[in-house]
Amino acid sequence: MDVNGVFKTIEEENISFLDFWFVDIFGELHRVGMPSYAVSEENFENGLEKLDASSIVGFKAVNRSDMILKPDPSTFRILPPDYDNHRKNARIICDIYEGNTTESSRYNRDSRGITHKANQKLTEAGLTHTNWGPEVEFFVFDAINVYPSPYAATHSYGGSGYSIESKESPWSKGNISTAIDIKEGYYPSQPKDTLETFRKDICDDLYQYFGIKIEAEHHEVATSGQCEINLVYDEMTKMADNIVSVKNVVRVKARRRNKVATFMPKPIYGDNASAMHTHQSLWNGKTNAMYDPDDDIAQLSQIGRYYVGGILEHAQALCAITNPTTNSYKRLVPGFEAPVNMCWGMGNRSAAIRVPMYYRNQEKSKRIEYRVPDPTANIYLLEAALLLAGLDGIKRKIDPGSPVEENVYRLSPEKKREYKIGSLPVSLKGALDALKSDMGFLEEVFTKDFLDKYMDIKYKEYVAFAQTPTAWEVSMYTDA
Repeated sequence: MDVNGVFKTIEEENISFLDFWFVDIFGELHRVGMPSYAVSEENFENGLEKLDASSIVGFKAVNRSDMILKPDPSTFRILPPDYDNHRKNARIICDIYEGNTTESSRYNRDSRGITHKANQKLTEAGLTHTNWGPEVEFFVFDAINVYPSPYAATHSYGGSGYSIESKESPWSKGNISTAIDIKEGYYPSQPKDTLETFRKDICDDLYQYFGIKIEAEHHEVATSGQCEINLVYDEMTKMADNIVSVKNVVRVKARRRNKVATFMPKPIYGDNASAMHTHQSLWNGKTNAMYDPDDDIAQLSQIGRYYVGGILEHAQALCAITNPTTNSYKRLVPGFEAPVNMCWGMGNRSAAIRVPMYYRNQEKSKRIEYRVPDPTANIYLLEAALLLAGLDGIKRKIDPGSPVEENVYRLSPEKKREYKIGSLPVSLKGALDALKSDMGFLEEVFTKDFLDKYMDIKYKEYVAFAQTPTAWEVSMYTDA
């Protein structure tokens, strides 16, 4: 949709307010609303003088805080109805600029801008576009109670704790018909799956209002409302926009049902965690550059193998972006279907990279699946970083080695050394240290300024976590 189409739709659909969306460097959604009568064509041409960037974490200092939001008319969508259904709203996603709106003034810490710059690197490899298909996993609880308060919990003044309430949980009383035991939540039917209608309502809204096509929805392995929604593949920036929309709709719909949705990877001890497995393919026009029908092993082209090699080469550094929280590393442990080893395989879910092998001789569906990321990642940065790592593999012709078809979790240390299988970081600090020593493949697009600010904030986050006592430690060590 162009600018004229936006104003035509506003008039025809009687849109009251226009919400302008953008994300910060960690992918958190922000918005500012304007009455539709106050929006002009000039706002699209010159941008909105509405952003105090010093108030956004990781953006600008207070003495240089004036920035511009430039709406992208192609992202115009009518939003689902308000609470009482009396007002129609629409949204537009914005790009962020410095004091003017020339392309050279695009703000270097604008996540969407980083995706755009990464996408432009495709031409150097003789490619036209990429397709992406994340699998979004999340939990929906009846309640999360933090004691004595969320602030006290993050500082542990006087102690803290939490409890999770869910009709599906095995620890809840009186829910025999809906209780799902640990690791037994994969594809249950009603009544155990208490969120089937909730997920279908989300899928309906995503398609009706946002034009986002859904491949499938289902309950995931964990108890207590672990959900998964799979999106039909799309190009890079469009898919990143879609993921932002999905996460917002999930949270809003849960809140309206007096539930709480969380994309936190590992909220439940001893159970599976939430991932964001990311499918990706490379294209030159209508030709899938990852497909080679003459390859006897995986029908994966040499370019596809080099791309895999690049991601594995930089996998440890990538974790700082694909798994950006301290909680992320409670997921990346053996025994819960999460990858902990840097290798690739065909249809092998114990490897970091899986080449799906449902069908042979299907050029359209040939892709790789990177199984490391979780849904706390900023999707714009995640896509950009994975693409740059893969393109570095193509440029340097990095061989990923032979695919591993064994269960990697059960390999001995000797076998792992024989197969040259490395390990992913076990903490956020380890991931940040890896990125600090291996950021060259990102710097041209992400810029050193962005990476330095990102790592500075994340190091502080890790330090705060590392010095905060937990209920587990108090229970374990009080009598030590």
